[in-house]
Amino acid sequence: MSNSPAIEVRGLKVRLGGKPILKGVDLEVRPGDLYGLLGRNGAGKTTAMRCLLGYLPYQGGHCKVLGVDSPRIHQVAKPYGVALDPPGMDDTLTLRQNLEVAWIRGGIRGGRTVAEALDLVGLTHRQHNRGDRLSHGQGRRAAVARALLGSPELLVLDEPLSGLDPEGVERMLSLFSALTKNAGVTIVLSSHHLREVEHVCNRVGLIEDGLTLLEGQVPELLASAGDGLRVRSANPAGAAKVLQGLPGVLPEVLTDGAEISVRVASQFDASAALSKLVEAGLGVEEFAREGASLVDVFHQALEKGQPNAEEAA
Repeated sequence: MSNSPAIEVRGLKVRLGGKPILKGVDLEVRPGDLYGLLGRNGAGKTTAMRCLLGYLPYQGGHCKVLGVDSPRIHQVAKPYGVALDPPGMDDTLTLRQNLEVAWIRGGIRGGRTVAEALDLVGLTHRQHNRGDRLSHGQGRRAAVARALLGSPELLVLDEPLSGLDPEGVERMLSLFSALTKNAGVTIVLSSHHLREVEHVCNRVGLIEDGLTLLEGQVPELLASAGDGLRVRSANPAGAAKVLQGLPGVLPEVLTDGAEISVRVASQFDASAALSKLVEAGLGVEEFAREGASLVDVFHQALEKGQPNAEEAA
């Protein structure tokens, strides 16, 4: 497998109507990655994807896909698949006909068939429905099926989980994980569902307001965020005060009614903390240490307010 990035974006800047949309996006998707381009709605994920696919001009930085500058993406030699938002189905054709047209127009020879792609996304039973008879979530899955036709080595998927029910989200994430692990397909997907993708993506980039806040391996990002501690007390103000005075407790303390949440460093002594709370007679009802999530990572990055791109390994 090549060591060159499958996708490389550096210092990407875009202005639309004189307004800065992307102010400095840096991304690196490595071969074999299941990469999550994450951030809130409006953060700039879709704009960044359209730039790297050559659909949108940019005014600063550069984008490369499989070694080719994005404006010349038509010269990419390896097969790749794209699923955009909105899906772009022809409402006058059935779902199966939409995929058959894509097969013909794409000049696809061999690889995954229309029937196989529909089966993978769970839409075989909807293949004779017209495009306008598909629900929002089914349209997303249909776009993924179209991207899977043939033998793509790279998949670029914009919000593929949008509009899906929990079962659909689980199915799609399992599919993406299997494609990466079993077939070596490189996948980059954009999403604002940080909790859902946390357990399948090996690398993520987090963007906010057109800037890359951070990028890196998921386990390393979670470790750097520190563990969490959740305490429910009859006296939350008193419990928060005790916790703030303990070694290993990070500055921010969040309270929600009787519940207190704090981040703690690796040297934090949970047993000693619990003893202190009990000795203070604060009516501890719940005391649980929890691992960090990508939501915690994102919030910490927002607090720092500075881009923190991972150095190349």
